[in-house]
Amino acid sequence: MSSGLGPDIKEVYDELGVDITIINRDNITEEKILYDINSQATKPFIREHHLDCTFHYLTNLNVGDVFQVTETELCYMVMNKTPELFENNTVEYNGIIYLCNIPTTAHILRPIEQRDLTSYDMINGWTVLENAPVYGVLSDRVFGSQIEEGQLIQGGQTQVWRIDCYLPKWYDVKPLDRLVISPTEYYKIESIQSYYYPGAIVALLTEDTRPAPTMDGDEVYDD
Repeated sequence: MSSGLGPDIKEVYDELGVDITIINRDNITEEKILYDINSQATKPFIREHHLDCTFHYLTNLNVGDVFQVTETELCYMVMNKTPELFENNTVEYNGIIYLCNIPTTAHILRPIEQRDLTSYDMINGWTVLENAPVYGVLSDRVFGSQIEEGQLIQGGQTQVWRIDCYLPKWYDVKPLDRLVISPTEYYKIESIQSYYYPGAIVALLTEDTRPAPTMDGDEVYDD
């Protein structure tokens, strides 16, 4: 519900808003948003990838949704959606959106066991959990004074070879799944933090030393 202010504010979105398409909602196109560059950020990555955003009070967007901006063709994931109230009614929403930077050729595999039809032995393989494109955000994780295995950098800090990957919950990834960026670049999902955001997860990626998959059929990759 909204007071008369909500429809008035929505008229601003209708006139000045950016046209978007919600990819995971059957490509909903009748939606407009407003967003600003993070002017307080000093790091180029944050300024480019973490944007402040507002949605009108009737928005279809929820945390974890992925949308594409019509003009730029860039894709973003909604990470936060907070209602702005006036007289106990929602008049618009404030939020944070992340620029999706996973290559459009990436896909997600899940390890499986299957029986060899000739030897009847159980062999390890891969099944396709999510075909390309996979929408999400990759970000290097650097620990300050916390000492863990990794390359020692200037000042006694340690850069840990781990990557944070922000993904929508609807992918339903699990630990040990593999994110394949290219035939020579792939990562193991080490752990999942699902309590930070209502509709998104943070997957911790590490080096995947398991054998590289080779294609064998449309659905299964065999080592």
